[in-house]
Amino acid sequence: MTSTTDALVAALREQILSGELRPGEPLPEIAVADAFGVARPTVRSALQILAGRHLLHRPPGRTATVPVLTADDARDLHFVRAPLEHAAVTAIVERGLDVTPARRALAELEALPEEASWGERVQAHTAFHLALVDVVGSPRLSRVYRPLQEEMQLCLAQLRSTYPRPYDLAREHRALLDAVTAGDAGHAHATMRAHLAAAVRHFTQRR
Repeated sequence: MTSTTDALVAALREQILSGELRPGEPLPEIAVADAFGVARPTVRSALQILAGRHLLHRPPGRTATVPVLTADDARDLHFVRAPLEHAAVTAIVERGLDVTPARRALAELEALPEEASWGERVQAHTAFHLALVDVVGSPRLSRVYRPLQEEMQLCLAQLRSTYPRPYDLAREHRALLDAVTAGDAGHAHATMRAHLAAAVRHFTQRR
């Protein structure tokens, strides 16, 4: 059973990742409580959970706001995530791992209807990357990688204009998976490098 707090976390998360709540936008407790018809302690708990997942900025005693990520934030996130994803690529290629879970996640991204929200596309994109890392079967790699996805989603939430057509995001990740499963380690790593570099470039050049 989903608690009221969990439901509020999910609703606010969707608004943040869809871009409905813009970077820098404040979320006063009273306003959120009124908008969703819940008690302030519920709001306070939900905001704390989202802050812990880096989807909100909430200094002590201050109103929570949607984080404003900078180009330096995007570069630093890439700096941390790149070795983890390249480690996953190495394991998949060298050990010939079964990437069926990643294929399923990609199929779900590709199957989203044209009217799907950007938040839904961001979520499906995240599921693909998590599945690709999880197929390695390393609990520690998955554990270290998973929290980064929250901020990675936050970056992607601000890049909707970079993918104007509904299936652009899916096509990009189809090309990535094809490269990773082709059996050529050099090609797989080059494609992953280009994929990650493009994410930073799109963010730093966004309008």
